[in-house]
Amino acid sequence: MYGGCHGLEIAGPDLRRRHPAARRAPLAAARRMLARAARELPGARVEWKGLAVSFHYRQVAAARRGEAHAVAARVARRWPGLVVVAGHRVYDFVPRVGWTKGHAARWIVARATPGRPGRAAVVYAGDDTTDEAAFVALKGRAVTVRVGPGPTAADHRVRGVRDVHAMLRWIVAALA
Repeated sequence: MYGGCHGLEIAGPDLRRRHPAARRAPLAAARRMLARAARELPGARVEWKGLAVSFHYRQVAAARRGEAHAVAARVARRWPGLVVVAGHRVYDFVPRVGWTKGHAARWIVARATPGRPGRAAVVYAGDDTTDEAAFVALKGRAVTVRVGPGPTAADHRVRGVRDVHAMLRWIVAALA
């Protein structure tokens, strides 16, 4: 089971959810604004995710990163129905519906493990500041893993994606 677009979309065996209040129209308009700005800012790019749009500025020269911040602020002012979520040199724009990765994680756990406590292994791994909401929401309900450095509410930490793969292989072997 997995969630995408900051938990606004969830899918898994016999389980699908799209947040009912999430609207694409403001996101599409924000996408157009961001695309125009990205054409003027070398290294910037826009990623359409359906219920989110991301403005990446990892490849923008350090001297011009202030322009990326200004673009995000302009779009946020123009579209107050969107929340701006700052990540690692990226701004994600998502519908303002009062839903976080933490809400999504709890929703998934409640539906994936009804009446089966102890029979399902719940693991949540993440590398972004937005994953902290899920780490907090899942305290005592899941194995939470911060991928990479930085302060965290997760129970565990690994260095990178390879370590996540190794951890998952270990869990599968232990449960088999």
